[in-house]
Amino acid sequence: MATRLIGFAVLLLAATLSASAQSSDRVHEFGTLESNVYHHHATGVEFTLPEGWHIVSQGYADGGQAVILRDSVTQAFARVWLKTVLTQQVDDIAGLLDKRLDDKGLQRNGYQDYGFRRESVQHITVNGNLGLSVVADFVNAGEKKAEYHTWVYSAKTHVYFNTRVPEAQLPAVQSRFDVLIQSAVVP
Repeated sequence: MATRLIGFAVLLLAATLSASAQSSDRVHEFGTLESNVYHHHATGVEFTLPEGWHIVSQGYADGGQAVILRDSVTQAFARVWLKTVLTQQVDDIAGLLDKRLDDKGLQRNGYQDYGFRRESVQHITVNGNLGLSVVADFVNAGEKKAEYHTWVYSAKTHVYFNTRVPEAQLPAVQSRFDVLIQSAVVP
């Protein structure tokens, strides 16, 4: 009898988790997804998930919080890293963004043949905030890969968008990811 009750409880829990995972409106400790608009609680950042994009997970990462996304059209995974800047007011956001290239290059020092496409460096504006995007190439397990980076900063919030894909997939993934990035509202 006890085994049946445990089995029933496990089935009920599995059914509940499955139903909530497929709901379009989800609440999480880090953020809320409602009508395909994600709202990050700690920073107030919002972005719209284009058709086919889904949240995979949310959690702490590298001194901030991260949202992991998946595009069901291209099968690509992407990451959005968010952090509130509490200890400083950013007076020179453009200079800080330019420094991101040096920092990221150092972080990727162990990657085989890692290098930025200098012609891909773009200073952008996302809903009134300054940003910087760049594409880098590298080799992983003998396969040519591309990594797409976009940073968007305000005086109180830093957001970093990132994806790594096979090099040939980059144009399709980048164009779909840019739609999400351009929807971001960074307070």
